[in-house]
Amino acid sequence: MESYSAEMPKNVLSDFQEKAKFSFVWRITIVFSLTVSSMALYTFLTEDRFFLFYLTVGIITSSCLVLLHYFKKYKPVVKVLLLTTCVVLNISIYTIPDALHIQEALWMVVIILTAFFTLGNAWGTFYLIVNTILYAIYYNFLFAGTANLRLTITPDVLFFMSIEFTISMFLIGFVMYQYSLINRYALKHSTEAYENLIKEKQLVEHQNKEKTVLLQEIHHRVKNNLQVIVSLLRIQSRDLKSEEAKNSFQDAITRILTMSLIHQKLYEKDSLMNLDIKDYISTLIKNLIETGSTQGNVEYVVTSSLKSVGTKGIVPLGLIINELVSNSLKHAFKTSGKIELTLTPDGEDGFKMTYYDNGRWIENDSSTFGTQLIEIFTEQLDGSYERKSNDEGTYYYFTLKKEPVE
Repeated sequence: MESYSAEMPKNVLSDFQEKAKFSFVWRITIVFSLTVSSMALYTFLTEDRFFLFYLTVGIITSSCLVLLHYFKKYKPVVKVLLLTTCVVLNISIYTIPDALHIQEALWMVVIILTAFFTLGNAWGTFYLIVNTILYAIYYNFLFAGTANLRLTITPDVLFFMSIEFTISMFLIGFVMYQYSLINRYALKHSTEAYENLIKEKQLVEHQNKEKTVLLQEIHHRVKNNLQVIVSLLRIQSRDLKSEEAKNSFQDAITRILTMSLIHQKLYEKDSLMNLDIKDYISTLIKNLIETGSTQGNVEYVVTSSLKSVGTKGIVPLGLIINELVSNSLKHAFKTSGKIELTLTPDGEDGFKMTYYDNGRWIENDSSTFGTQLIEIFTEQLDGSYERKSNDEGTYYYFTLKKEPVE
């Protein structure tokens, strides 16, 4: 913690909670050392029988302080500190029966609270249970023999007991204060972190919105440029005398419009991540039927449980459907007909497409330019297809990947 850097050795812990616990152990060990050393000096001067116990705890706490300074690891140190202190306290209780041992209970509360805070619930519960059992044994079997001690306690002993009681209560308060201080510090920094996260989120959303608008503008410009190319091709086709050449120009125009429709759908969306595949295909087939040469009514049904094929895969897929529908309109339908197209997922990265028309084909399309394009675009989607014809109509069965192979 930053506010402790001037009062404690710099530790190498990166986690805030670990830093906070290290800081707490460092501070409370200092307080323990000063307190117990002072009490050891007082009991030495007054020739009190508790001198050896205070001296032992003083040596332990001072040693732990040195270990903390050099090794920068609080958990092993605090385990040693609490365990040895607890042992010394209980030894003093059971080896000196003719004393009240009230202050030891307060020291044990300090140990239990410190264990809960620094080592976790398991260690805290361990010290709670152990000390509770040991003190229960003391009060049930040994405390009764101290009932008359209140008559022989000297003023010096009472003064020392009051000092020890005050210090014990101070340490309990110190543990709770450090705990609340660290909680406030954690709350402050978590609040700051949350506010910073909100600001970063707003910034990312703003940047994302700017990029979305920019991409929408790009798609809009591409669509307009493709429309310009279509217009130029239409103007050029007016001067053509050959009907075959005019048909070739019209085929090129429909392919360009297929790609143009993709960009139109993308810039119309608020999100550019996924294009609504069913909406795009339905619009594409509708446009092809409206601009086709068929005189009658052509119905179409698009069924899709596939959400998207990705922005890379939509272009070759759209061109495949363009060729399929164009071939049906040219070679299968004289007056009217029906087209059905179904898309279903196939595993995590693939999908299946079934195309059907109920027309009577005038010629075999196996060698046409449109069929060659279907093969090329199918390969781009790392797929394959099969064509079957019967009395009911013509079927195309495609197995494709969602993204083209790079």
